[in-house]
Amino acid sequence: MRAREALFGAIAVALVVGYGVLGSRLSPALLPGGTISPTPAKPTSAVSAPRIPGTIAFTLRGDIYVLRDGKYANVTSEGRSRSPSLSPDGRTLVFARTETIDGKRAVDGQIVPALLHYSDIVRKDSSGGVEAVVVTGLRAKAANGFHLVAFEDNPALSPDGSRLAVVVDLGDGNGSNLELYDAKTNRRISLLSRGSDLADPSWSPDGKTIVVTSYTLGPPRLLLVPADGRAATPQQVAAEGEPYRASYSSDGKWLVYTLRHPTGGNDIHAVEVSTGRDVALTSDGKSWNGVFSPDDARIAFLHEAGGVIDLYAMELNGALTGGTPKTPVKLTNGEGIDGESRPSWGR
Repeated sequence: MRAREALFGAIAVALVVGYGVLGSRLSPALLPGGTISPTPAKPTSAVSAPRIPGTIAFTLRGDIYVLRDGKYANVTSEGRSRSPSLSPDGRTLVFARTETIDGKRAVDGQIVPALLHYSDIVRKDSSGGVEAVVVTGLRAKAANGFHLVAFEDNPALSPDGSRLAVVVDLGDGNGSNLELYDAKTNRRISLLSRGSDLADPSWSPDGKTIVVTSYTLGPPRLLLVPADGRAATPQQVAAEGEPYRASYSSDGKWLVYTLRHPTGGNDIHAVEVSTGRDVALTSDGKSWNGVFSPDDARIAFLHEAGGVIDLYAMELNGALTGGTPKTPVKLTNGEGIDGESRPSWGR
């Protein structure tokens, strides 16, 4: 999974240099002949933003922010969080957080002290407040220091809030698992895939299917995974390129996804699930990680300009049926969105 992120997070790696936590400037080697102004300070209080319907959660420099009612503010502050997922009503938030523990590793035949990394899935109210660990990546704590750890990532709440899909990488080089958890008891209830290389789960509105990005065969493709454990099927995509990080429309008829072009660059596309018919929603080569609004009238997505990534929203204006999308509206103020995390939009 980390190899996958290295590949398709390359966009973010190249871009976020320009908004490093210390406000560093983008390397002249990346953008020769230009000067990038220092990135604004990371917001620590509410920031005004254009008003849009509903609630959007996104990741900004290692923390989860929530935008609603014409402003956005952080709901975490430790700088180690990512991959937010909102419940459909916008009230409950789950996300992944990186943790560390002192332990030991065997290196070149010797046992040495090591700082072991793992990640937890955390739940809290989207307005803030108390946090609860839903799934921990500290699978087993050993007295001898050889703790069993895993990377729990890409949490996705089911439409009714009863289940949680999580991608789990045990760090053993054997791919990742797609696991389902009971959102109330926090117990695993199903193992949908073992040893594949999957990412980016997103539920269909009826709770019967989870779309994921599969890297198992190499290049990314979209798979439709039945939540009852039946065999997955590939999603037909007519557009040329590499599709990844899809999410459903509220009626289940469309998937909005990112298309990596054969010549490089990324754009937001939508594909009709039943037919594979494809619609390009952006064409600038610098847009990715799209999600539908709860009423499907808009999409939110990430876009890079001048070496900085911001969150945008765009009215579709009937684009899926032949219309032309309206001009996107920038929702954040250049503080530097984390490019690898998809936003989440609830009511």
